[in-house]
Amino acid sequence: MTSMSRSTRLKAGGWGKAYDKDTEAESGDDSSHKSIMRRMSSSVIKEAKQFRHGLSMKGGDWGALTQLFFDNLSTLLGALFAIQAMVNFGVSEEAVSYVVFKKIVPGVGLTLFIGNVYYTWMAIRLTNKYNRPYTAQPYGLNTPAAFAFVFNIMYPVYFGSSQATPDEKFYEAYQVALVANFLTGVISAVLALFGPLILKVVPPAALLVPIAGIGIAFLGLEQTAYSIAAPIVGYSCLAWVYLGWYAKVRIGYGKWRCPEALQIILIGVILGWATGLNDPETLKSAAGLVRWLGPDWSGDELFSNFGIIANYLGIVIPIGISATATTLMCLVSAKTAGDPYPVRESMIADGIGTMIASFFGSPFGTVIYIGHPAYKKSGARAGYSLANGLIFLIFSWFGILALMQAIVNQATIGPIVLFVGLMINEEALNFIPARHYAAYIIGLFPSIYDWTVNVAGRSPLGGPPDGNTNLDGTLTNWYGVLAWKRGAILVSMVWVAMAVMMIDRKWKLATIWALVGAFFAAFGIIHMPEAGFDNFSTPFWEQCNASTLTCWEFGKQWMYMVAYVMLAATFALIELARRCGDKTMLPPIDDIHEKSLTSDWFAEAEGGGDDEGEYKTPHRNIEGSAPAESTPHREISPDDIDPEAP
Repeated sequence: MTSMSRSTRLKAGGWGKAYDKDTEAESGDDSSHKSIMRRMSSSVIKEAKQFRHGLSMKGGDWGALTQLFFDNLSTLLGALFAIQAMVNFGVSEEAVSYVVFKKIVPGVGLTLFIGNVYYTWMAIRLTNKYNRPYTAQPYGLNTPAAFAFVFNIMYPVYFGSSQATPDEKFYEAYQVALVANFLTGVISAVLALFGPLILKVVPPAALLVPIAGIGIAFLGLEQTAYSIAAPIVGYSCLAWVYLGWYAKVRIGYGKWRCPEALQIILIGVILGWATGLNDPETLKSAAGLVRWLGPDWSGDELFSNFGIIANYLGIVIPIGISATATTLMCLVSAKTAGDPYPVRESMIADGIGTMIASFFGSPFGTVIYIGHPAYKKSGARAGYSLANGLIFLIFSWFGILALMQAIVNQATIGPIVLFVGLMINEEALNFIPARHYAAYIIGLFPSIYDWTVNVAGRSPLGGPPDGNTNLDGTLTNWYGVLAWKRGAILVSMVWVAMAVMMIDRKWKLATIWALVGAFFAAFGIIHMPEAGFDNFSTPFWEQCNASTLTCWEFGKQWMYMVAYVMLAATFALIELARRCGDKTMLPPIDDIHEKSLTSDWFAEAEGGGDDEGEYKTPHRNIEGSAPAESTPHREISPDDIDPEAP
């Protein structure tokens, strides 16, 4: 009798049965895994086919592409000009050129490509799902955040850095801006989970006005100054902002007309080269950068100066919140035009896009742009978005953007950026009720103060290059300017919210916002140059004059905290008096229309679309005027909100 092999003996006994079961289980797991992979592959192939079949470039797409491209280009070039201006403070041109064209620009190209592809796919997906054409959301650089990070983070970090050389200071400032941009993306993504709560707690004006302040100060005053400084070029470009966008005058022949931004660039470039404002040597240097440049992984250095960011949370936090508000405003604008998009998905996509930008060297975040209704009206669909991403990817990775920047000039780009600032303020004024205009005005002050200090520090009369401009004989109101400069956007948000609640006589909410201000003031996040408690009871350095050895003793950190607490107590006492029956206290203003507008952003879309994709909705539009065919409908309460509904 031949002896059995070991495997045969095992199978003959109990061990063999166990072995067979294990083998069957492994075979089953492997089969299940392969099945999942097949389903995933099938799904990806299906989506890819739908994506390919859904792409088209109609007449409206070409116009939308031109407008979106130049909107992004003007923001990018304007922000890069501001960074490159730091060579005037001692930074070498080599260091600036390396950071700008080897790190920032390729990172911008990558994140714009990814984001535009995603929003192209989203539009195609919803087109197939609802069987009516969607127009892709315009997507690009967050203009207010880009300039805020340059002027409110990079410049102050550079001037306050303890590094040995200007190049090291510059690189530290750049790294801190990267961290700020990453945190902004995190805030935007996290707040996507709490969109309805944001709209319950934060009044629309408090979300819109801080960004409007940046639009006035850094997109308006800062950029317009370059045009005023070169009037032969700049005045014509400024005039064509109003001729093109407002008077609808467009250069061209017959039906072929230049987009508004392009005609400004053409006029400015021609006049710039004709008058000598453009430098041929700069063009030659830029031509040397036309080569493979990116992308560049910056994840390893992203958090190397993470500790410094605590001093700039007053900028980062409201920028993140405001980016969320911008996305919300654009989503409601798109829904009004007939394209309701998934709210949370869009907000998370914007946040992730901003974080990706940081990991690849860009301190500039990305958001959905205002302008979807105009693109939809022009007949644009999804192709323009993908084309915009592809163009920026190629131009940024092969150095073509460096060449384009050398061809144009700041006096030309400034007015286009100004138009963005004007649009931001127009949107804010259109949305908030007229009774809140007083809150709107005071909400502009912090950013204007911020710009004033910023530009004064760059002035030949600005004193030492550390940003301290309190020269001998400084008036006391300068200390107030400095206090509202620190954390300007957050200061604006707190004060606008308080002012709105005071105007509407909502004393409990006014009390809460005053306590929020007290919290930020207690930690030095607003009003102080540094977060923490080192100067809690002593004047900070900008409040002291080295030559006279005197300090301003009336604006210490604890004083700002106490001032907010006093306001909270005042509002609480007024509310108490009202509840106790004081007949002189008027009731709160409860704006039902405003409440239904904000809650409806997250509600499920009603109605259908016609063959042209026009969306028939019974709800009011963003300006508050109801269409003629409106029919009464139940007001949507916050409890009805479905954040996942498109």
